[in-house]
This record gives sequence, C-alpha cells and structure tokens, in this order.
Amino acid sequence: MIAKRGPAIVLLAALGIATAATSSGLEVQVDAGDRPEARSAVILDRRSTALWFCTGPTAGLAEVDARIVEVVGISASPTEGRVTVVDETGRAVERAFRIDPGGRLEVSPGQFVSGAAFAGVTVEVRGGAAVVGQTVLGPDGMDRRPCTTRAADAWVVPWSTTARPGNRAWVLLHNPFRAAAVADLRFVGDIGRRETLDSQGVVVPGRSVVAYDVTERIADSAVVSATVDVRVGRVVVARLQVSDGSGPMATRGLDLVPGVPEAATRVFVPGLARTGEEADGGSVVVVNAGVEPVEAEVVVRTADQDHGVEPWRLVLRSGQRHVVDLDDGRLEGIGPFGVEVRTLDGRPLAASVLQRFGEVGGLSVRPAVAVAARGWVVDLGERYGAMTDVLAVMNPAIEGIATIEVKVLAGTAPANVVRSVELSPGTQVSFDLGAGPPVVLAVESTAPVIASVHARAESSATGSIAVAVAGTEARPVPSR
Repeated sequence: MIAKRGPAIVLLAALGIATAATSSGLEVQVDAGDRPEARSAVILDRRSTALWFCTGPTAGLAEVDARIVEVVGISASPTEGRVTVVDETGRAVERAFRIDPGGRLEVSPGQFVSGAAFAGVTVEVRGGAAVVGQTVLGPDGMDRRPCTTRAADAWVVPWSTTARPGNRAWVLLHNPFRAAAVADLRFVGDIGRRETLDSQGVVVPGRSVVAYDVTERIADSAVVSATVDVRVGRVVVARLQVSDGSGPMATRGLDLVPGVPEAATRVFVPGLARTGEEADGGSVVVVNAGVEPVEAEVVVRTADQDHGVEPWRLVLRSGQRHVVDLDDGRLEGIGPFGVEVRTLDGRPLAASVLQRFGEVGGLSVRPAVAVAARGWVVDLGERYGAMTDVLAVMNPAIEGIATIEVKVLAGTAPANVVRSVELSPGTQVSFDLGAGPPVVLAVESTAPVIASVHARAESSATGSIAVAVAGTEARPVPSR
C-alpha cells in the first residue's frame, strides 16, 4: 500500500447535508415505506464505520496491466481503517491503514494475492469520512469508477458482448462476508434466454471471488445480459469487458462496471456525449428481469425542458431485453444529454447506456440508477494531457426546481465550474472540468439530483455515477 499526503481539507460543507435534508421535507420525495440506498454512499458520521467493496481483475490477467484501489480521506481529521484483499482460492490478506486529511492511499490488490487473476477488496473505514474508487489499466483502455458500498441478493448486468473475435467478458461475484453464498446466473443472448449447466447453484465461499467466464459459456453473442439471484447470503457483482477492436463494430476498450442491485420504475443516466459527433454506437440496453411484461419508454433529458426529442416506446416480455439505438437521427443538433428509462405500467426494469468513442477505441458503459440525493461527492484524479473530465448533474423531478452548489472538499477548484445553478424539472447541466491535479468536489442541492462524471482520453473513455452522501438519498417520484 502506498500512502500519499494530499492537500489539506479546505471545506466539509457536506457534513450539514443530512441534517438539512431531514429538516426541509425530504420525505415528500420518498415513497411510503421506501428507504432508498445508493450504490455508492459515503458516511459522514465520525461515529460510524463504512464498508466499501471493490471487485475486479489483477495484473495476473493477460488483458490487464494494472489495477489500483484508492482511498481518499475527506474529513478534517485522520482516517483509519483496514483493507482486506481476497481471491478465487479464498486467500485473505489484511492490512491496517491511517491517512491524513486530504491524503490518498493506493492499494494494488495483485501484490497481496500473488498469482491470482481476480481479487475482491473490502475497505473498512472507521472514525472518518473517505471515498474509495478503483482504476484498471490495460493495453485496450482504462476504467475508473467509485467502488460500491452495497451488497445485495439480486443483480442485473444489462450489457456485455462475446462477439468473436476480440471480445471477452466475465461476471464477477465477490463475497466479502465469512459465510458462503449461493447464486443462480441466467443469461439473455442473441437467441434468447440461456442457462448453462454450471450457472445454477454457484457457490461463492466466504471471503472469496468467483469469476464466471461468459465468453466460454455464451460464445459469439453481440449482446449478453445477465441476472444474478442469490439464494443464500449477499454478494457484490461486477462485469469485466475487454475488447481489442478486432471484432464486430471494432469495439475497443476495457470496462469494469458494477451490476445493478435493484430494478425500478424510473432509472437515469446523466452526462452523455452527443452521438454522431463525439461518440458512435450510443445505445440503451433495457432488461425486464421480472415475471410480467413491461411497457416502457426511453426519454432524453437535456439542458432545455422543451428538447423536442420523441421517446422510444418498448414492450418487453418476462426475461426479455431490448437494445435502443440512439443514432437513429432523433438526437440531431442537441448537445450533452441524459437518459431516463421509465415504465408506463408500474413494473420495474434495469438498464445501461453504452457508448463507443473515436476510431482508436473508448468503451463506456454506465448502468442506470434509481436513486437521487441532495449531496454527492466527486473524486477526480489527475486530468493532464488529453484526459478530459465532465461533471453532469440531472434533476429527475417531475416538478420543482433544484438549486445546486459545487464546492471543493480537497484540492484546487477546476476551471469551468459554475458555483450555483438552477435546474428545471427533467433537465441537466454539464461542466467541462479541464486539466489539473486531483480534486474532491461536493455537489449540494435543495432537492434530490443525480451527479455523474465522464472522463475521456485519446484512446479510452469511462463514466460513472458519483458517490452519494448517506442519509440524503431519495427515490424520484413515479411518472404520471
């Protein structure tokens, strides 16, 4: 592990978000009896302990050069905790750590479990707030995202591809707990639903990782969707996709994406680039993992309430998936946009948005989220050379303006960030953050919003939802 001393924390305004949310009527945005939980959430209560789960490959996999898990302290006091690294054989290695305010700790999982191709990392944070993320690098690209704080008993992976040649995909099951878990995996490929002999009753021993090679079992399928139902216990699910550009559509990139831990009637992906200019092959993959048919539509959200883009209408049978092509001409002339997938009959679904960037590669897959929040934390790595980060914030409300403020928790404020913006219902705003050193931002809002960040380099692209502040989450009210 490598600890870096970072700049001192200059602001922790987000500490007041939870109290403000409680006192300003947050409950009116939440369905009765519903307690939404973001996929990644930072706990700002110094008396609490937080668990972060990071699942992925190591440099022992031929398609990967390096994987780094990074812990960033964002409280005004030192942050202490413990890192546990596990692999496919059940090896578990633990190390304690302590980082200063604004400091960064780098963990290379492969150094803990030598010879392993995959590793699960659990970061236990005590007595201080921290954000945990991971970066994976390979000859075909890179991926950078926050780790998750959520384990669940049901997951959906909307998109992967095994189309030959040049495409490989794995579904990763990480069990960070001591008791064994048992899961059933089901797939939807080009010829419909698929189950393999070894996909039912998959045992994930306690404190271990199981890497399910989708390419070997569901070969030569342009799109493979997966569902994971956990009979016993809870797990963390991720999907690793590696594409070298030699296959259909010349897809090239390295993509390590978390699974979707819940289906919902409204799901969102903000901060997408305009197709036809910056990106090719933009598409939305929608999955109905339920037992009833679902009627739904894909709606575009822009900076303008009257964007005039006709929605895509869908009807999905039980266990069916559908791919919506965003390059059919409807987005002609619009700028940055977001996507909402909503059902018209109250039945839930899951979705991901896929984009391919440039002739030299750049694969970005972003699972849609069903949870908004009044507070978000955005950790940005170094942004030099051709690397460009874009911060996007969407107001998913049907009615009501959200006023957002962007503040600096650690580091120096990037260029082109407007401190305060009003967002009308159903709109989004994007900030090109330019180049610069690492910085941690806080996004505060008067109403629940969704924040995301998208990074572009010359030969790679990655995008993810930001880290919510625990206790400020809310589920957007259903569509009318």
